[in-house]
Amino acid sequence: MTENDPRPNDETARPPRSPSPGGPYGPPSYNAPSGAPGHGGPPGYGPPGGGYGGPGHGAPPPGFQQRPGYGAAPPARVPVKPSVLWIVLAWIIAVVCIGFGVAGFAGSLVKTVNDLAPTQTFEGGATISAVLDPKDKPVLYASVTTSAPGGTSVTCLAQDASGGKASLTRPVAAQTISANGRVWELMFNIGVPAPGTYTIGCQAEGDNKVLFGVGKSLTASAGTLVGGVASLIVLPLGGFLFAVIVTIVVLVRRNRSRKRQAAAPYGGGWPQGTPPGA
Repeated sequence: MTENDPRPNDETARPPRSPSPGGPYGPPSYNAPSGAPGHGGPPGYGPPGGGYGGPGHGAPPPGFQQRPGYGAAPPARVPVKPSVLWIVLAWIIAVVCIGFGVAGFAGSLVKTVNDLAPTQTFEGGATISAVLDPKDKPVLYASVTTSAPGGTSVTCLAQDASGGKASLTRPVAAQTISANGRVWELMFNIGVPAPGTYTIGCQAEGDNKVLFGVGKSLTASAGTLVGGVASLIVLPLGGFLFAVIVTIVVLVRRNRSRKRQAAAPYGGGWPQGTPPGA
């Protein structure tokens, strides 16, 4: 070594080592003397179990209430009730009621015509014996086969077995029915004092050919006809009102159901009742 060389040339020139383990260039000792506060370990980044001065990233802050289902897919939507099938069913019932009403009226009309139609017929110049009852309100019908110009005039007579005459009166209103392929016109109301067998005969004047028949008055079958008219009105009207009421009730209840579903939030509400930033 030269004189100007600053490096030491013997062991005595080397700097002394630190008595502590590790030396001045090694890691410092973390052991503190007995009774003195020590660091207890290398410095961390916050209290144990936390990070960066607070709770861990996976834990919510104090006081936070987790919203149930928050962040998840909304639940399946509940169908609106009651079903519209009730409306469809109600209108089907209304249509059925209309059908029954029309069928009932048609049936009563056919029955009435069959009841009124002559049950016994005879030609002009002939007589018949017929059992008549006052409650049936018997009448005498005429159906013109051939008619001479100027109209047809007829003369009729009705009497009981003892020769007592039954009254023959003209009807207040004209009445015609179609039965057995003929058009029958009401000629006389037969007034009989009691049930029994009566002889009836008629004669058409001139060359007119007229067929006569004994039947019933329209008033005798008034109950049947009224029942048919009632079925024609009551059943369709009742079915229609039923369908309208069911439709209104179902629509109102479905509207309320929609409002309840719209007012119900998905997954609950915010802890304080008002979401942040509102």
